[in-house]
Formats: sequence, structure tokens, C-alpha cells
Amino acid sequence: MKRVLLFILLSIFVYGHTNALIDEESPYLRQHAHNPVDWLPWGEEAFEKAKKEHKPLFVSIGYSTCHWCHVMEKESFENEEIAKLLNLYYVPVKVDKEERPDLDKYYQLVFSVMHHRSGGWPLTIIMSEDGIPFFSGTYIPPEDGYGVKGLKTILPYYAKVYKKNREKLENRGRAVLRLVESYLYAQSPKVSLDKSLAKSALVELEKSFDRIYGGFGKRVKFPESAKLELLLDIYEITKNKKALTMVTKTLDNMADRGLYDQIEGAFFRYTTDRAWEIPHFEKMLYTNAELIRVYTRAYTLTKNPRYKEVVEQTIKEIDRRFGIVGLYKSASDADTLGEEGRYFLFDYNEALRYLTTHGIDPKKAKEALKNLAITPYGNFDGELSHAQKEGKVDEKIVRLLAKLRTKYPYPFIDEKIITAWNAMYIDAKMRSFIFDRRYLDEAVQSLEKLLKASLRNGKLYHQQLPNKAPTKEAMLEDYAFLIKALSSAYQLTFQKRYLDLANRLFVQAKQKFYKNGTWYYSAIVPADLNDSYYSSALGTLYHAMLDLAMLQEDFQLYNFAKASIEAKGALIKQMPASYPTATRAMLRVIVGDVLLKSANIDKYLEKIASIPYPYLLDKKEPIKDFMACKIDSCFASSESFDEIEEKIVKLLEEQQAKQTWGSKNAR
Repeated sequence: MKRVLLFILLSIFVYGHTNALIDEESPYLRQHAHNPVDWLPWGEEAFEKAKKEHKPLFVSIGYSTCHWCHVMEKESFENEEIAKLLNLYYVPVKVDKEERPDLDKYYQLVFSVMHHRSGGWPLTIIMSEDGIPFFSGTYIPPEDGYGVKGLKTILPYYAKVYKKNREKLENRGRAVLRLVESYLYAQSPKVSLDKSLAKSALVELEKSFDRIYGGFGKRVKFPESAKLELLLDIYEITKNKKALTMVTKTLDNMADRGLYDQIEGAFFRYTTDRAWEIPHFEKMLYTNAELIRVYTRAYTLTKNPRYKEVVEQTIKEIDRRFGIVGLYKSASDADTLGEEGRYFLFDYNEALRYLTTHGIDPKKAKEALKNLAITPYGNFDGELSHAQKEGKVDEKIVRLLAKLRTKYPYPFIDEKIITAWNAMYIDAKMRSFIFDRRYLDEAVQSLEKLLKASLRNGKLYHQQLPNKAPTKEAMLEDYAFLIKALSSAYQLTFQKRYLDLANRLFVQAKQKFYKNGTWYYSAIVPADLNDSYYSSALGTLYHAMLDLAMLQEDFQLYNFAKASIEAKGALIKQMPASYPTATRAMLRVIVGDVLLKSANIDKYLEKIASIPYPYLLDKKEPIKDFMACKIDSCFASSESFDEIEEKIVKLLEEQQAKQTWGSKNAR
């Protein structure tokens, strides 16, 4: 007790202020522990205080590597005047969106209903003492300007209205909540879906596709891996070359422009421009996990060596930066020493001087910098340049530029080990075995460590910090992505314990999150199909269920999975490109999974990965021949792998002959 008191007194002396976040395990919450704002973590204490003092709650949701969260903290939450307003009129609450993704998803939806557009971070929600939200915003400046109200105006205004006319604010909030609930609990009418879903999805994706630079939309660009995977499915199903071209144009531009770190590898979270040139310099584990999977799969269809190079470089960089005894940290920040992207940017003259003093011929050095778009005039901010691939560069020069970067410290890395994101990355790394079997071996070792760390006494946990026991119980995404990783591990190692554990975890997930025909993301928030920044938990669970049903040849589970997917059929039919992971699951049901079985299946894993059938699983069984089966029957058997492969591919060709799929004019 004396030590704790001494620590608090020392913190006050050093930092001037210490609030309740000092005891939290979240790195993001602890970043705000010395704000002059009297932050509380989300929980009963905050709501009890609000009710006792009849104050609204000011809820701020963000994460530790969020640039605009840092900006708002510096401008507003370290501002004594704004802190005084918050402490006097509100109960201030901080939420780490990575620690509580369920709360973030729910209040992002509240924001969307209020503003008719998607939100982001930092997310600000002001709610009544009874938890009824009546105001929402993302980044809010401290002062009024450019037609936007600042916190110095917003805070006293809503405090005054709340005191005088709380009922008016709550009525507005209740109307918003009714719309949110109607979306989350919507009962979809039964609809008939057929193979034309592939065409509908392609048409919808084409509408937002950027024909010049690839990707979707014309302003801020996210990789949107789930949409790319849907396009790869559509290509394999229909052989419509438009779908593959959309994928390769996107992958080529992302790999060669500013979204990708040309010097050290791995992708940034998004770019602020249409051409993929100006990134927001965060690197997220989930972004890279999903892109590794997409580039690996695209390689099997195109054999483009650049895709292989990108996967190998990305794995190397993520393992180096995020790896921690076989598991993975969650993300790295955009800022270095308070300056966005400074670690990653180059000054032309400094770079040229560094290369020439390290043995590179001046002419060759200038050519290399030109090929990396590092210019005397800069391409990012002032005279600084962010590297892009405009020509071939010698590997020695790239290594020297990487060394030059080290004059600045690498950005902060959030050490949270998130079960879902680790499972996602481990799964992707396993699937990259086609480039190097070492990836499979390492990923399986990581899977074992993840299971040991996150699955304790039969209970799955959402996250933990290194060398600390987990405390936050798992949500649907943790179960869904871990089951998928276990499914991949079984299909690549044929150790039945992975399949058995995957099945046990699914039974747990169903008991915890399936209530009255509705899947929940957590105990309090229903799951939706949105693939926002990575694949949706519910959409991923659909695939996990289908995997388990096929691998166990469980017709009852298959029908349950099919019914779960079809329950959202109207939504999928209406906007297939808006829910790409769920649309892929629906296409799996329509087209049909194929299970390939043999006693010698383990000798053909690389060949299986290259079979152009999107929904193919494999299983080792004590049968001499190769056998290909649907859920209800086997349709082909042969001693020859090539012959069985031909019959699987022919299955799609026969389906294409029966129905056009919208690809007739594109072959």
C-alpha cells in the first residue's frame, strides 16, 4: 500500500496530474493517465458517478496508435481550460476500441445513424446518465473554426441544455437508438439466392472501383481486402476476367506506391489520397494479415513474382517489429517524436550524402533515389519524400536507406496481444507455405503459443499484455478467427486435435453468443455483417462453421450454418459488395464446397493451393484413391491427383454451362 501511495505521489510530482486510468492495462488508456481530465474507464463506477451527480457522460473512444487521437489529446485533453469544463460538467470516460471492439462497433453505428455517414477515431459520444446518446463526433478541434464548433463551445452548450432540458436530448437519443436497434435486430425476409449473386456483386463492386489506380472510392483509400477476396472468388467461379483485373490493378498499385513500405516492407493502414501515395503511417497487424492472404492467393492465379516478394517482405517485417516470443503485438503508431511519419520519410540531400559516403557511386545513388520517388522537392510534406517504387533499386541501397532511418526512433508499438488479430495473422502465414515451408512451421508454433496464452482453464480471452495474465473474456471475433486458424492448421498438418479444439470452441461460441436466432458480438451487442476495417466476425464465423461442417462431414452443422447465412440473405442480396465476407459465405453455399480426401493428401498441399476452385478443403483419410465430395455425396474418385483436379475444375465448368454467371462477354 505504501509503495502504491508513493508511486501516485511521485506521478503527481513528475506529471502534475494522475487520474484513474493509471491502473488500467490498456496502453491507450494509460497514455491518458496524466491528462488533467479526470478520466474513468468504461464501467459501473462511471455510470454510478453520473447518476449520483446528474451529469452526462463524455465518452471518448480511440486507440494507442491513432494519429488524430494524439492530436485531440494534445489540443484538448491536455488543455487546462477544456479539462476544467469536462471535469465540472461531465463524467469523462475513455475507451480503448481494441480492448472493447463491441462498444466501438455499437457507437460507430450510433454515429452513422446520426450523421448518415461512417465514423472513425477518435469517436466522441455524449450520453445521458442513463446511457442515452444525444451527441456524436469524430475529431473535434478545441476552438470554433471553418464552420465547425470546437469543444470550448460544445461542452458548455450541452451541459446547459442537459441541465435545463434533459428530456429533449434524451428523446432525440431514444429516436437514434430505435433506428440502431431496428438495424441490429432486423428480421430479414426469406429470399431465393442463386448463382446470379456473383454477377450482382461484381456489378456493385465495379460502380465504386477506381479504374485508374485500383481500389474502391476516389478519396481516402483503404485496402479493403475482403472485397478483393470476393473478386477472386467471383473470378474463379465465373472466369470473368474483369474480376481478376480489378484485383491485380489494386494489388499492383498498392504494392508499388506509398501504401507499402518500400524500404522495410509491410503495409500502412490507409492512404489519404486516391493514388495510394500519401499514407497514414500506422501499421496494423490485421491489415497486413489480410493482405498477406490476398497476395498469396493472387499469386496462385497469376504467378506474379512481385506478389511473392511482397508477402515475404511483409512477413519478415511484421515478425521483426511485432513479434514477441512467437506471438504478435497489435499495431505501430504513425508518429515519431510527435511528427507524423518522420521515421519513414527521407530528405533527398541527406539520403544522397548518406549513400555516397557509404560507397555508392553518386550517379547510381541519384538514379536509385529517383526510382524511389525521393526527390529534392519532396512528395509528402515540404521537402521530405516518402518512398515509392518507380523503377528497380539495388538491394544494397535499400538496406542503406533502412539504416539511415534509424537516426529516428521507430514509432511506438502497442504491445497488446489480441487473440483475433493473432489468429488472423497466423492463419495467413500458414497459407503462405507455398513460398516457404518454414512459414507453416513457424505459424503452427505461434498457434500453439496463442492457445496456451489465450485459452486458460477452458476459457478463451480477448487480449493480454506480455507476461501478464489475460483478464478480458473473448468476443465473437476471437472465436471466429481462431476457429478459422485451427481449420487451416488441421488441413495443413492433419493433426486431429486442431479440428477437435475448433469444434469445442464453436460449441462454446454458440452457447455464449447465439440467442433466440441472433448471433451476438459480445454479451450486449448483436453481431453485424459489416467488413469495416477487417473481415466481419459474423461473416468469418459463417466460413468457420462451413469449414467444420465439411471437415467433419456433419450435415446437421452444415444445415445450421446454411440457415444462419440465409437468415441474412435479404441484406446480402440487396448489397452483396457491402458485406463481402458474408457474400462469399453465401456463394460457398450456392456453388458448394468440395472436400478432397486421400491417405496421401499431405504430399499434394502446394498443388491443392493452386486448384482454381474457391471453396476447396482437404482431409487425410485412410483411402488409397483421391476422392472429391460435396456435403451430401462424393462425385469423383481416382488414383491420379491430376485426374481428380481436372474433375474438380470441370465441376465449375459444368455449372458455368448451366448458368451464365454474367461472364459470357468477358471470356
